[in-house]
Amino acid sequence: MYRGRGSGGYRGGRGGYQRSNGAGADGMEIEGGVRNNGAGNGGRITGPGEQLNQLANQAVQQNSVPVEVRGWQGGSKDDLVSFISRKTRIPLLNAVIEGDAIKGFVKTNRDAEDLKKWSGVRFAGNALKIELPSSGQQGSAMVLLKGFLHRRYNANAKLLDLTNISSDADLQQNGAFSSLSVQSKMFPALMKLASMENFDVESVNLSENNLDDISGITTLAQTFPNLKNLALTNNKISKLRSFEIWKNKFKNLRELIIAGNPVTTDPQYKPTIAKVFPRLVILDGIMIRDEGKLQLIYQLPILKKQFFFEDSEIQTLSTQFVSNFLQFWDSDRTQLLQLYSPQSQFSISVDSSVPNDSNASQISFGYYIPISRNLSRVSSERTRQQRLGTGPESILKLFQNIPKTKHSLTSNPELYSMEAWRFPQVNGFIISLHGEFEEVGHPATDANQHSNSSSSGRGGRRGAMTNSSTNRLTKKSFDREFVVVPANGSLIIASDLLIIRPWSNHQSFVETTITPPPTGEQQPIPPQSQGSIPGSSQAQIPPSSSQQQAPSVLPTSQQQAQQIGSIPQELSHLSPTQQEFVMKVIQDTKLNLQFSLLLSEQSSWNYEIAINGFKESHQQGQIPPEAFM
Repeated sequence: MYRGRGSGGYRGGRGGYQRSNGAGADGMEIEGGVRNNGAGNGGRITGPGEQLNQLANQAVQQNSVPVEVRGWQGGSKDDLVSFISRKTRIPLLNAVIEGDAIKGFVKTNRDAEDLKKWSGVRFAGNALKIELPSSGQQGSAMVLLKGFLHRRYNANAKLLDLTNISSDADLQQNGAFSSLSVQSKMFPALMKLASMENFDVESVNLSENNLDDISGITTLAQTFPNLKNLALTNNKISKLRSFEIWKNKFKNLRELIIAGNPVTTDPQYKPTIAKVFPRLVILDGIMIRDEGKLQLIYQLPILKKQFFFEDSEIQTLSTQFVSNFLQFWDSDRTQLLQLYSPQSQFSISVDSSVPNDSNASQISFGYYIPISRNLSRVSSERTRQQRLGTGPESILKLFQNIPKTKHSLTSNPELYSMEAWRFPQVNGFIISLHGEFEEVGHPATDANQHSNSSSSGRGGRRGAMTNSSTNRLTKKSFDREFVVVPANGSLIIASDLLIIRPWSNHQSFVETTITPPPTGEQQPIPPQSQGSIPGSSQAQIPPSSSQQQAPSVLPTSQQQAQQIGSIPQELSHLSPTQQEFVMKVIQDTKLNLQFSLLLSEQSSWNYEIAINGFKESHQQGQIPPEAFM
């Protein structure tokens, strides 16, 4: 939240950056005690000479292994790289000339050892000398950079202060800036070491580093993806489009300071930066978004539930229906035909694009592909019609092309999820079922054989032989949706859509749990920790009252009645817990009944969210006087 601090001053919200009266245009103070005094004479980010070059190259190539080749002067660098690749079948990557050596990387230690065995091979009339750099040089560079990182890391503030790197005395004394050839590799090397150190970082200060654009520091997003505060003050960033490289990165970035860069003179810099960082609240000390509204946008509106039923009647009908249906589906599918009318429709669709938790090479859809009606894959209108089963006879043919299955709904209900709700247009209801099954037997009819015989009859060879590997029986996941209508004292399946996909675990079905505060006296709302985004954790929002009552964070009913009197008639449609919730909001906020009910509903009956939202709106003057009693 913006709070002015004297002339020209600005201060960020919790965990943000602040500029003090004494800092002036050249200084910036970051909460946590690290301060830059405006030393603006720093050069670009560079590296500590020859030793750092080896480490930086290794960071750029991630897990690649460095090698050095000497005795190559009879030809060019490109000639040598081509010669090594052709002769040894080992590519030399990122090769550069340094002194009398060509230095590059190979992908693995084994490649490095194999390449070293070619030392002595003749190239352009000379014998090549292939060596692996000693680990001692790299180790000393790592110690140097680790020491720098630890000096600049403030654990209490969760801050990594990389202000004016070139001014670090220890790096200067060790010749860290004696060579400019590795300046672009310095930052990736630092980020690799920072990730190895497992720093808990919420704020990073990269001010005063003479940065022309973002390209040299892009690895910051990979190292600290959950960064909340970033300062790039007093650099030379002049192009707005350079920030596009961070689009869809830093999804929790709350505050950004780029003051002192030429880019801030662009009239479009604020809307452009806001677009790149959708959760940014403060830009250069100015609030650009309402943080309270932003939190509501990104909060999950309801708790994750394994089962959902519109009411108890639908719950009874749907659970009995699904249990009996799967029992016959696994044992004798012909018994299910009585549930389908001449107008009923059934189709099956394979969705192999869904990520799976198993080995992809073991997934087999061979039996399903010939009958799959995936509209994103099947474009022919004729084929679409052929693969749509209408009426019991046509539906049975499709059933017979599906492998025999085994579901474990009764023994392992946690592996399944189901929703059911009324469908008044047909006086019926819809069931959406998700889960997994085992394929335990081959289908009664193989659609591949029919397809092959049809192709052969036309003189074709397509699919002349069925590949057994594509018909392997495996465990799979599924989604199935029924439209069920009552008819003649029974139930009829009007529509049955089955989607088969690679197996995935049931973690998405695990319900979100709530630990309600102890009953009795209301616990105070804990203050936000420094650098935190209020409400960034998943909102504890219960489903509708017909399914589950909101968790009680209020005094007991008897105590509440004594404190606030009888429940108004306007709240009679609510559950007792929700009635108590509204009355508690009235008591604590002094809002009238209408606005208290509105606040309760908008917070999805979460007391902490309701009170936080009220306080923030009240402080910003967004609540009209008529909202109060």
